Amino acid sequence: MPYVERYAEIKAVEGVTLRGSVRHAALHAFSAAQRLRGATEKALRIPRVQFLYIHHTFSDELRALERLVNDLTRTHSFISYSEAVDRVRHGRIDKPYLCVSSDDGFRNNLDGARVLRDLGISACFFINPGLIGLSDETTIRRICTDRFHLPPVRFLDRAELDELAAMGHEIGSHTWEHHNMARIPHDALVEDIAKTRRTLIEWVGRADHFAFPYGRFTDFTTAGYKAVLEAGHTSCATAERGCHMNTVPIHPEHLLIRRDHIILDWPMAHVHYFLATNALRGDAIGNPYLRSA
Repeated sequence: MPYVERYAEIKAVEGVTLRGSVRHAALHAFSAAQRLRGATEKALRIPRVQFLYIHHTFSDELRALERLVNDLTRTHSFISYSEAVDRVRHGRIDKPYLCVSSDDGFRNNLDGARVLRDLGISACFFINPGLIGLSDETTIRRICTDRFHLPPVRFLDRAELDELAAMGHEIGSHTWEHHNMARIPHDALVEDIAKTRRTLIEWVGRADHFAFPYGRFTDFTTAGYKAVLEAGHTSCATAERGCHMNTVPIHPEHLLIRRDHIILDWPMAHVHYFLATNALRGDAIGNPYLRSA
């Protein structure tokens, strides 16, 4: 079975859509207007912690990853995921900080991890242990279609996961097999979260951070949030846009990380727009799982 190795192949399958074209044009206009007001550069230098995440680093995205890091280094200090969480928890936010994470454990993450290592950056890779080493072609095709909305993509194996950790990158929990955790029974949810962390600790020594699949507030629950903390994780992350600007400590049981998803072939102006807009909107405070408790 042929696996996708280049992002251009995915774009070719998806084709040009009206929605995508309208979105691109709108972002181009919004980002241009923001720059013309002189707001972008000033906003990017506002003290905050910004979490970025990606899903894949295909072979034709690696130069874009290097470009992204080199560009954002002008205005941000890159730090590890754990340091980013620690700074948010303790309100130690004195300049613009940025950290990188990646979800799902695709094989191409290893190539991106090497680029980041060579640039002196430690990232956090959120892994589904049940998909590590997956080799059955029919299963891979089904999972990629149903859960990731992608053509078949290779997953990391155990040796490659060990290589990620040996590079100095962090490994985080992303549930066992990437199910929507808002749709499974409570007992299964609790066991899934605990089992995932136990397994990753056995494999690579630690798994301090958790990010739930799909990442919207509606894709998780209060029970899931409690289970994440009870399993021993230090943090729980969403895929909701926003940044962290607090200068006072946050109780560990109240923290909910916001992360901004980006695709590496986006124009840098669009990335700047999202980051600057986050900074201008201010601190992304609040935890809906506490309000619903």
